[in-house]
Amino acid sequence: MDEQKEYSFTGRKRIYTDERVIDESNILQVLRDALITHSQNADRIRFLLNYEAGYQPLTREKKVRSDIDIKVCDNVANQITEFKLGYNWGNPIEFVQRSNDHPKGSNKDTEDSAITLLNNMLKCEYKNTKDQELARYIEICGVGYRLIDIKRDCEDGEAVFDISILNPLFAFVVYTNDAYRKPVMACSFRTVENGNSYYTCYTKDTRFEIINAVKIVSREKKDNYMVANQYTELNPLGMIPIIEYNRSADRMGCFERQISDMDNLNILISDFTNDVDQGTQAVWHLNDVELPTDENGDSITPKSNEWLNTQTTRDGKQPFVKPLATEYDYQGMLENIKYRRDVIMQKCSVPLRSEPGGGSTGTAMSMSSGWSDAECSASKEALIIEQSELQALKVILKAIKKSPDVPADSELLKLTASDIEIRFIRNKTYDMATKANAFATYIGHGIHGRDALAMVDATSNIEAVYTNSKDTIEAYQKSIFEKLNNTNNENPPNNDRTLSDNSDQTDNSPILGSNVK
Repeated sequence: MDEQKEYSFTGRKRIYTDERVIDESNILQVLRDALITHSQNADRIRFLLNYEAGYQPLTREKKVRSDIDIKVCDNVANQITEFKLGYNWGNPIEFVQRSNDHPKGSNKDTEDSAITLLNNMLKCEYKNTKDQELARYIEICGVGYRLIDIKRDCEDGEAVFDISILNPLFAFVVYTNDAYRKPVMACSFRTVENGNSYYTCYTKDTRFEIINAVKIVSREKKDNYMVANQYTELNPLGMIPIIEYNRSADRMGCFERQISDMDNLNILISDFTNDVDQGTQAVWHLNDVELPTDENGDSITPKSNEWLNTQTTRDGKQPFVKPLATEYDYQGMLENIKYRRDVIMQKCSVPLRSEPGGGSTGTAMSMSSGWSDAECSASKEALIIEQSELQALKVILKAIKKSPDVPADSELLKLTASDIEIRFIRNKTYDMATKANAFATYIGHGIHGRDALAMVDATSNIEAVYTNSKDTIEAYQKSIFEKLNNTNNENPPNNDRTLSDNSDQTDNSPILGSNVK
């Protein structure tokens, strides 16, 4: 239990170094120091991955009727993780145009813009699928790692870069121990059957291959990589290609804080199941009973679901036979189990799967069932993830510029990170009536169509909806402006009022006002 308490309240530690420049003279010492902290993180990560998979051993000892010891794992951790993966990450992360202007230097008349070409490459590299793999590590472990590199032997129609998701058990990033906390080294490693560990360490300028953290492997010239000297290989990106993702500021998993609550829930369910089983396999309590005998003269002992014939003794005693059991409030126990489960979900910002009764609708229903909390939690997480996603975007654009397979006149070479907005998409189809009215109000008051769609947040693909509706939106706004300018010598609607109100509703009412006789 002490071990699980430690895991419940300790996030993944960042790895720091006092070195400002890492080269062949100090890489081994920096790596050894980093592995000390990483090994502690790896122990916690392994525990969390096993816990989410269902390995949740009970921490209590059953001393009474130890022959009946059923252990049940409800595995709420998996349900929480699956909800987060579906709600927070269920839709692709969009790279869209940041403003209404085309990227600097791009061709405005080109049908396929640079951002469209980039999104097509990301689809070819299966980024959306790999984002789900990355998201699983982020939600469970609190951290995740993505590797981006220039693709070798690129074929036509493929992306010119590689995207790989690294297991956080075998990857880490080292930061400077100052106020800036900039990454200075990243590492990915593997351990083979003979026990040797091979580490690939990246700095901004170089790449090292190290065996067992004690020896740098000599390098030779390879394909697109150039050897700097005997021990180092040039990093053609000029950037650290491994990006670390953090789920939260404390780098904890989505269910990690509630591990003690989930252990308690497993104990409650297990004890309830054991009590039902003990009732089925009851120990019988007999008093003043003369048990009947079989044909061999042996007493017939009572068993569950069997009849026992007894006779009143001659001295007038009243024998009884009943199972030895504890009075149990089954209904109360079931309600307690449900309550504990709902509290865990609430603490993890997971909404109820069934809507409560009472007739509430709209915002009230959203708040009572937990969807508002889920949206707030997802929005907060997206703001933290955005920093790492932007860094990944910068590495991707650098790989495009360094790749020999990109044509010299490609629009992609003119694309910069400042031209792109990263948008996290979630299912926002609730309360559509309010959003539709808000959108109509924004459009009617001259808000740009793309901005109005972003403000109401009612669609998962704002760029596509705006492109398809651009002409009609602009035509509608133009007609509104013509009425406001009174170009046709006609009075605009409600010209006699400064603001729309309910002043005319009394006269139009069939019950009140002038219509009432």
